[in-house]
Amino acid sequence: MKYSYGKIVLMAVWCAVFLAGCTIGTTPAGSTSQSEGNASSVSSSEPLKEETENADQASLEPPLSEKDKQVPVPAFLTEEQQLLYLRAYKMELIRIGTYVIDDPDRFPCETPDTSKTYQESVVLGGQEYHPALNRYQSWDLFYDTLQSIFTEDYLENSYLSSDGVLYFCSVDGQMYYLSTERGYDPRYDQDTTAMDFTLLNETPDQIDIQVTATYAVDEQASPVVQEGFKQGLFTDTYTYEISLERGEDGWRFSRFGVPF
Repeated sequence: MKYSYGKIVLMAVWCAVFLAGCTIGTTPAGSTSQSEGNASSVSSSEPLKEETENADQASLEPPLSEKDKQVPVPAFLTEEQQLLYLRAYKMELIRIGTYVIDDPDRFPCETPDTSKTYQESVVLGGQEYHPALNRYQSWDLFYDTLQSIFTEDYLENSYLSSDGVLYFCSVDGQMYYLSTERGYDPRYDQDTTAMDFTLLNETPDQIDIQVTATYAVDEQASPVVQEGFKQGLFTDTYTYEISLERGEDGWRFSRFGVPF
């Protein structure tokens, strides 16, 4: 059968459109079929909804007790920045030992993971990591919380790892930690340690602060501290610097320190 050139072109265009329509309508194996269109649209929005909920929850973390709220803060910071300082201070409790992050007395938990035990550890890079079983058993919540407080650079190089040692990691979505213990500075006591804050630099996008902790070394201090101070083993002050940086998501700490 003979066709004119114009009819051949018209048929070719029609076939291309038809085949394209068939391709768009084809449902790959394992995907939601066209008849499940409504369910598919709901399902596709779930990850975004979950991410939003995680971010909202992370912005409320960690829980601050009344004692936590008594920690001195720089008076020249805004209320929002002061709250960020208290949140950072609480998360820095890991400085006395990484195990603290899984302590339900400091980080209350209503739904502990009872499917595992502390002894069910994993070995990564020759190091033994233990599962978090309480408030921060979910890596996403733990990491989102940290991201809402600290800069990425601080997290990667000072908090999650330092000097080539990885302290916290994710294993199948659960947070695991390398158990360490340093303990408190013997001079530190929240009730007797005075904190002084000096503004070193302030721009629209950065704030640098010098912090000086002055410890009690008189009769308010323990006998060990009193004797150590007399012998010159301890000083009664400790000075360090902290920094805030403002990014797309608001203020974050790029440097932080604690007096304990």
